[in-house]
Formats: sequence, C-alpha cells, structure tokens
Amino acid sequence: MRKPLPVVDIPAPDPNAPLYERAATQIPSIAEKVLEAFFARSAAYRQLPHQLVDREITEAVTRNLQVFLRALREQRPPAPEEMADQIATAVRRAQQGVPLDVVLSTYHVAAHVGWMSMASVTEEHEVGDLLATVPALLQFLSGAVPAVAASYLTEQQALHAERREAGRALVAALLTGREAEPLAERIGLELSSHYVVLAVRVAPTSRPEGADGHDTRLAAQGLVRRLRAEMPKHALSALDHDGGTVLLPTSADTLDQELTDATDLVGKLHMAAGIGLMGGIAAAESREDIPTAARQAADIAELVQKLGRPSGAYVLDDVLLEYQLCRPGPGRKRLARVMDRLAEHPDLLHTLRVFINSDHNRHRTAESLHLHRNTLNYRLRRVTELTGYNPADPADIRLLAASLIVHDLRP
Repeated sequence: MRKPLPVVDIPAPDPNAPLYERAATQIPSIAEKVLEAFFARSAAYRQLPHQLVDREITEAVTRNLQVFLRALREQRPPAPEEMADQIATAVRRAQQGVPLDVVLSTYHVAAHVGWMSMASVTEEHEVGDLLATVPALLQFLSGAVPAVAASYLTEQQALHAERREAGRALVAALLTGREAEPLAERIGLELSSHYVVLAVRVAPTSRPEGADGHDTRLAAQGLVRRLRAEMPKHALSALDHDGGTVLLPTSADTLDQELTDATDLVGKLHMAAGIGLMGGIAAAESREDIPTAARQAADIAELVQKLGRPSGAYVLDDVLLEYQLCRPGPGRKRLARVMDRLAEHPDLLHTLRVFINSDHNRHRTAESLHLHRNTLNYRLRRVTELTGYNPADPADIRLLAASLIVHDLRP
C-alpha cells in the first residue's frame, strides 16, 4: 500500500526576511522580464504602441509586484484600494481591444516570472521564506484576477452598448439619407458603395397564460439577443423584438452573392426566433438608393405577412402582382369595390378564396369546403350575380383574384 505523502510545513512569511528585501530591489528588472514574457506569448500586446508599453504597462507590472510584496509581508490579501490602478489598467485594455483571456493570463505570467526570479536569488537557508510566498501568491491571484475580470467585462459591456447605439444611429442615418460618414468614423467603419437591405418582421405572439410584464420583457430581450447572435460581423443592424432593418455592405461584384447570403440569413434568424419571421430583401446600388430600397424591403415584408405567406425571405419578384396592387390609384379603388359587394356574404367570399387557391378546380374546392357540388355551383353563381364577374371565365377570375388581394391588403 502506498504511503501517504508527508505534510509540507509551510511557514508564515517573515516580514523582515532578507529575501523579500532583495526581491524588492529587483522589481525593475523583474518587470522587464515579465514584459518580455508578455510579448513573447501575446500578439495583442506586441501591437500596442511602444510609448504605452514603455510607460503604462511597465508601471502596472511594477505596482503589482509592489502590492504583492507588501501584502506578503503583512500576511493579508491585497486591499481594494491597492487594486484600483490594476482595475483602471484592465479597463483601458478593454478599450484597446486586448482580449480578456490575454489580460488575465498576464497575471499568471507575472506570478510565474516573479516567483522564478525570486527563487533564483534565494539562498539555501532561505527556502522556507521562498515557500511562504506560494500561499500568498495564490491569495493575491484569487483576489486580483476576479476583480480585474469584473471590471474588464463591465467596461466591455458598456463599449458594446455604445457601439450598438452608434451602429443604430448609423443605420438610421443611412435609411433616411442623412450624412453618415461621421458616425461611421466614430465606430471605425468604412462605408460601402452597395448595400443589401433586409427588413425583418417577427410574427406577433400572444402572451403566455399567466405571464406578467416582467416575463414578457425577458422573452423580448432574449429574442433580440438570439437575433443579434446570428448577425454576420459586417452587418449593420437595428433590431428589436418586432424585427427591424439590417444593412449588408457589399460591392457591385459581390451584390448577387450578398443577396443569396441575405436569404440564408433570414433562415437563420427564423430558426433563432423560434416563431414566424418574414424577411423582405432589396438591393441598393448606391448609398443614395438605401432609403428607397429600405422602403421596398419593408413593404415586401409587411405584404407577405398580411397575405399569410410562410416564413422566409422574399424579394420583389416573389410578390410582384400583389406589390403593384397595393399601390394607391384609381384601379385599386375600382378593384376594391368589386369585393365590397361580397362583404356581407362571408360564405361567398370564403368560397371564392378557396376556389382561387384550388386553381379553379371545382372538385377540389367542394372537397376542401365539404360541400355538395350543386351547393358550390350555386355559390359561384351568386358571386357572378353580386359582382358581375363570372369565376368560370378566365378573364373574370383574374380580376376577381386581384380584387381579393386588394381586399386582403386593406388596413
């Protein structure tokens, strides 16, 4: 049977230990070794300006080492006020775009390099003093790393919120034809010559039974987060729980591919939403065309939603007739009056709708409505009497179908 390992007796740190005194005098050289290790391991730090490295980061490493040695001698964790500078440095790293894992890894790199440097100057009789630094070092890391991570994440969330709002303002400017360059510069974005405009419409859902306003807000926030998570990196979006607008920058050479990608994006958004979702797509071949394309995309999305079409992506060619019929004009008014004559006869209106959707096949229509063939024939004759147009006539049925579309699209 294996013998248990002997318990290692780690002494408490001696505040007056000469080892700690020597380590304090070597902090500048240790800081240099830590920086060398940072740059060897991280491209993010190598990309930072040299002036920043020479001054701020060196000072931050030096302060960390000083705080650790002071806490070690006093046998306590670092005080919150002693971590203020480190936290401020973490906030700046977030602003500079240095990844959080890189920021946190620097503490462990500094701990390793610092401890090894201390070990290199330890005399044989000072091994106890060196061992005493291990629990203190772990205690320092257990306090510093969570505090730095929390501050970094708070700043990152604020930066993301600011960038999102700036992005929404940029989308609003592009959609209304206002000057957009200053907003684009603010978020470091170069505007494109062409855009694909995607108008997203999320189907309204009834509130779950027993759900209160708080539950509804949480559900809406969750939906928006899921939709945003599907956005490609190059997309500009302004989304809420009802939908919104997405601008996909492209060029003349890649416009067709971006239109295809926009269709695929609608499918992803539909899956993420978990409820009905329509996407109207239009192309803007210049920035000046964006407002017109946005109106067209929004009209398409609202049109297919009103018509009860299946969830998915639609372009103008998919609803060309319906799109034109919903434009104001004398022809639309006259078409509306045709169906007005059936408004007081919902059974006839429904019969005509099913007849049109059944490709004018009387047998299929009668089966769908569970009617005797004679009853169906009677209803279709009544449609003719009330409207003056015969559903059995090819020219008349096209007009009746157009009139029905106008009826369905009325507000």
